[in-house]
Amino acid sequence: MPSAPTDDISNAPPCRPTSCASFFLFLTTLASAADFPALYNSEPGNPSPMSPPEALKALKLPEGFKATLFAAEPDVQNPIGMAWDTKGRMWVAENYTYAERAKRFDLSLKDRVIILEDKDWDGIAETRKVFTEDVQMLTSVEVGPGGVWLMCPPQVLFIPDANGDDIPDGEPQVVIDGFTVAKDNYHNFANGLRFAPDGWLYGRCGHSCPGKLGIPGTPDEQRVPMKGGIWRYHPEKKIVEVLTHGTTNPWGHDWDQNGEMFFINTVTGHLWHLIHGAHLMDSSTLNPFVYEKLDTIADHYHYDRSGSWTESRDGKANSLGGGHAHIGMMIYQADQWPAEYQNKLFTLNMHGRRANVERLERNGSGYVGKHEPDVFLSDDPWFRGIEISTGPDGSGFILDWSDTGECHDSTGVHRTSGRIFRISHGEPKKPETPFAWRKPWPKADFHSENEHARVLALREMSQFWPLDAITGPQPHSLSSQTESSNF
Repeated sequence: MPSAPTDDISNAPPCRPTSCASFFLFLTTLASAADFPALYNSEPGNPSPMSPPEALKALKLPEGFKATLFAAEPDVQNPIGMAWDTKGRMWVAENYTYAERAKRFDLSLKDRVIILEDKDWDGIAETRKVFTEDVQMLTSVEVGPGGVWLMCPPQVLFIPDANGDDIPDGEPQVVIDGFTVAKDNYHNFANGLRFAPDGWLYGRCGHSCPGKLGIPGTPDEQRVPMKGGIWRYHPEKKIVEVLTHGTTNPWGHDWDQNGEMFFINTVTGHLWHLIHGAHLMDSSTLNPFVYEKLDTIADHYHYDRSGSWTESRDGKANSLGGGHAHIGMMIYQADQWPAEYQNKLFTLNMHGRRANVERLERNGSGYVGKHEPDVFLSDDPWFRGIEISTGPDGSGFILDWSDTGECHDSTGVHRTSGRIFRISHGEPKKPETPFAWRKPWPKADFHSENEHARVLALREMSQFWPLDAITGPQPHSLSSQTESSNF
């Protein structure tokens, strides 16, 4: 198998932003495989976004913050998801197969995973590698032990790379299947792979793309049904679980310092707390015995609910937070940003072209989300923030899909643009150890005075118990799946 294409521009002569684009294009052309399908844009009139340097200038940041253009087209295009490895490198999922509504997906194209690295940590990636460019319907990438995990509905794929040389050891392996892709709301499909410190791989799925999950070969009657919500998979025991049902289209999640998971949702109530076994609003439940479904934990909305949610676009909801569509989420737990931003939840508001900020407060046995001032506003009409993440040194990173026709504005797809911004505070330095800011969850202990330690102890004790009541007393419980897998 040929070595992975690599761009190294660390020794390149300085160039002005306008000339750098041509230089990046030359390098990208060298790095791309000869058989990678040519890309096309399908918006009527063939419009073009503002240049990457102009888009950078269009970001409005709080005092003391600064942004750099970590990467931009043609070095990165249609970025839909990102992940980090232990070396502090960013892995980016590029999706080209997602198409306009009439076509849904263009399977004459392929999707791609690239690796970006900022060696001197000046906020600009100097190297770019292509890990794979032979997958389709790619919505997420995650790096884990022994290889790389990709969400490609209706499947989750694993590409082995045991020696970590960034070259696949073989063909993609199907580890989970059964995720459907709807004919209508096909943008609600499965996404969001991410490993948690508990060793499980977590993911999300919208309610218009219901699935019946299982490892390949699992009989239909033993598969785990889901209709929106959060699921997880244990790589060693090969167990699939659906943890919660409901919400319209979850597209972002993260864990706080105590191991509590929160996730974001588009269109309706935007903020949710993961409670294992819960049935949530905004979706019909699969369990007929549910008495009442749980609602969003936010005490506010980012649009005016007295009218239609479609009326919150074009700046009409700016005073409330920007609109109804939320994509990407992080809970900032590093220490580079000022204390007022630490442990706050950030989510990207698509129509508001900004980041909404939530303060998480305990509320009985759960939490409530309080709206803090919005940050990171963009004057770029093409800005489509799709993921936000905390980087190795504590800076924030934002993926910008860079388009105009998404979220019910199905005018077409612009495949040849994409930007990644690094947002830092003060003068960031290259970390001696990537992600040194990460702190371990409380140690699981039933006898601890720390309530979170007791909760984690309960989860640890019961993490392999089947959640066979989540969809009602039916014969497709996880216990039968577990038994059939000899685990």
